[in-house]
Amino acid sequence: MSAKYGTRYPLALAAAFLSLSALAAPAQADDCGPLKKLLSLDLTSAPSGVSSIPVTINGSPRRLEFDTAGGRSVLSEGALDSLGLHAVSGNVKLLDRSGNASQRSVTIDSLVIGGMEAKNVVFQVSPNPNFGGNPQLPVDGGLANDIMENYDLDLDYAGGKVSYFSPDHCDGHVVYWTTSPPSVIPFRHTAPGSFNNADTHIRFHVNLDGKDLQAVLNTAAARSQMSARTAGTYDVNEDTKGTVPLGTTAGRKVFGYTFKTIAFGDVTVTNPHIVVLPDVVGRNDPNNAVRADSRIRKVDDDVGVPDITIGMDVIRQLHVYVAAKEGKLYITAAADQPAKAP
Repeated sequence: MSAKYGTRYPLALAAAFLSLSALAAPAQADDCGPLKKLLSLDLTSAPSGVSSIPVTINGSPRRLEFDTAGGRSVLSEGALDSLGLHAVSGNVKLLDRSGNASQRSVTIDSLVIGGMEAKNVVFQVSPNPNFGGNPQLPVDGGLANDIMENYDLDLDYAGGKVSYFSPDHCDGHVVYWTTSPPSVIPFRHTAPGSFNNADTHIRFHVNLDGKDLQAVLNTAAARSQMSARTAGTYDVNEDTKGTVPLGTTAGRKVFGYTFKTIAFGDVTVTNPHIVVLPDVVGRNDPNNAVRADSRIRKVDDDVGVPDITIGMDVIRQLHVYVAAKEGKLYITAAADQPAKAP
């Protein structure tokens, strides 16, 4: 349940985070060119499929969970202690799907990813007090899209790699791993109708059993997830035949249900088993006040929680290339074999 959603307090005047342009900033060119790989990282995977990558923070070797749905990159409370970092309160708030909230951040002097270094990088403190404590995947934090959002992202879980490419290439000329035509799907960062410029989620549309849903790519979730509200549009609840109880979160029931198909354009995954979560985002946020313009809605109700998050149970069946400047996803089945290396 690792997805996090960032929100700002009203009248925030400046972004609290900057993209790491220091990390091999792409050159500007009048003519498009071939793909240029900037770095490639080996993934260390837990049995669940969730992965971590190696980094160096202030000279100390660390591991970060690779999290495309994190909203903001985070460090755990334990990492703060071991690195001697002190958090301060800021104007960016992170919420997780268990109802927790955090608006504290830290600035680290040096972050090294794949041999490239950036200075004075801001991380949020994870809203999950237990984050990093999984013995199957011990991590010090999570790397979200905010740090590398200006670069193309290549997710090759079949090959055990995550790679970053320069976005300066010919539009559409990104599928190097197969000769099969990909599904091409537009994506955006902000939720429809939102003006939250802190949002770095990868939001796009999928088709689940004939219905169009707004989705987020979530490499830090072992299984794909949807809200109880979305499940209700399929007449699926905890008492529906075929559901499997999966415990509780924030004191409410969690269950699983197997749908027939989930389609990414022309690429289809069959029998996705979706975890259905209660709608508790913001429940434990002490600053989740009732909005002045509504007697019902609260501040945290507009953070852009998607209809469905696509977790590793589905992602590992795909090869996904995120073309940053184009605003498009290029998706094929993971079983498609490479045509040639870029």
